[in-house]
Amino acid sequence: MASYIKVKLKPKEEDRLLAGHPWVFANEIEKAPKTLAPGTLVEVITHKGEPVGRGVANPTSKILIRLLTRDFDQEIDDAFIAGRVRKALQIRKGFGDKHQTNGIRLLFGEGDGLPGMIADSFGETAVISCFSAGLKPFIPVMSKTFQENGYKFVYEKSVGEVCVKEGMAEFQDWLTDPGKLPISFFEGKAKFQSSPNQGHKTGFYLDFREARKRIQDLSAGKVLLDAFCYTGAAAIQAALGGASDVLALDSSQTALDEGSQNAKLNGVENKIRFEKGDSFKVFKDLKKGGQMFDGILLDPPPLAKSAHDLPAARTALKRLMGQALDMLNPKGFLVVGTCSHHFSWTLLEGVVREAVEESKRSFRLLERLTQPQDHPINLSIPETEYLRVLVLTEINN
Repeated sequence: MASYIKVKLKPKEEDRLLAGHPWVFANEIEKAPKTLAPGTLVEVITHKGEPVGRGVANPTSKILIRLLTRDFDQEIDDAFIAGRVRKALQIRKGFGDKHQTNGIRLLFGEGDGLPGMIADSFGETAVISCFSAGLKPFIPVMSKTFQENGYKFVYEKSVGEVCVKEGMAEFQDWLTDPGKLPISFFEGKAKFQSSPNQGHKTGFYLDFREARKRIQDLSAGKVLLDAFCYTGAAAIQAALGGASDVLALDSSQTALDEGSQNAKLNGVENKIRFEKGDSFKVFKDLKKGGQMFDGILLDPPPLAKSAHDLPAARTALKRLMGQALDMLNPKGFLVVGTCSHHFSWTLLEGVVREAVEESKRSFRLLERLTQPQDHPINLSIPETEYLRVLVLTEINN
C-alpha cells in the first residue's frame, strides 16, 4: 500500500475542489511539505481536516496538485491508472464507426479523470502527450493498456513550454517497436497523415472534425479561403465537398508541405493553392489584389492563453473579421473559431456581431459547434470546454 503525504488547504479554499475541479494551486494550501517532489502521492484535506481527495503533486508547477480521486480508500497505482484508460476507451467504443474515422482522441485529460494527459489514435497507433510531471511515472502502464486494447504502436510526444513549467525533461519517441511515420488515417472520405515527430500537438487537430464536416457541406462550387490551414485538413474536406478553388494560408512551410502531400493523397491538389503567409499580416494584400471568396474559415491559433490576453485577443479577432468580411462575396459564409477556454461564447459572439454590424451586412447564425464527444466536457471543470465555432451565412434580403 502506497503512502500519502497530507496537504492542508487554507480556510475556505475547498468549495471549487469539492464541486469536482481537480486543480489545487500552490497559493491555496496552508504550507507545502518540504518532502513534496514530482509524482508524490498526496491526500488533500480542508483546513478543518475533512477529506477532499487524493492526487499527485508537482512543486515546480503553479498547479501544485492534480486530484485523481475523491475516495481516500482508493489506491493511486498502476491498476488505478490502467482502469482510467480502459474506461476512457470504453466510452469511445463505436465512436469511430459512428463518425467514419479512425482518428480519435483517446484521453482528454481532466475530461477523462487523468489531468494533464492527452492521447490520440491514428489507425493502430496511439500518440500520448504528458503535461503533468505527477503522472509521468505512469506512462508505461498507459502504453501497456493501449497495447492490450488493440493499439499496436505507441508514440510519446511530451514537449514544449508546458514541460518546462512542469520541470519535466522533453521526450518524444516510440514506446513500442517503431511504427511508420507519418501515420496514415481517415476522416470520412478524406485520407490524412499525421507527423507527431514534427507537427503541433500529436500531429493533427482532431477537435475540428465537426467544423470540417460543415465546411464540406457548404463548399460545393465555391471559392474558399482557409486562413490558418495548418496541414490542410479543412481545405481538403472543402475540395472533396466540391469547392472549385481553395486558397490555404499558413505561416509554417513545414505545415504547408504536409498539406500538399495530404492534398495529393486525396487527388485534390489541383483545387488547393497552399501559400505561405501570416493571415494577420497578408489579408490587406489579398484585398488589394482583388481576391474575393464565397466562404472563409478563420481558425487562428490561441489568441488568449490567459485572461490577461483577452483585450488584445478581442482586438485581433475583430480586425481579422473585418478584413475577412471585406473579401467575402455576397451570400457567402464564414466559419469563425477560437481554441481558447478564456474566449467565452459571449465574447466570441460579441466580437463577431460588432464586425458584422460595422460591415453593414446581415448574417444568420447557422450553428454553434464545440469540440466533439471524444473531447468530453466536464461541467465541473470549465477549462475542459475550449473550442467554440460559429458558422454564419449572409442573409439574402
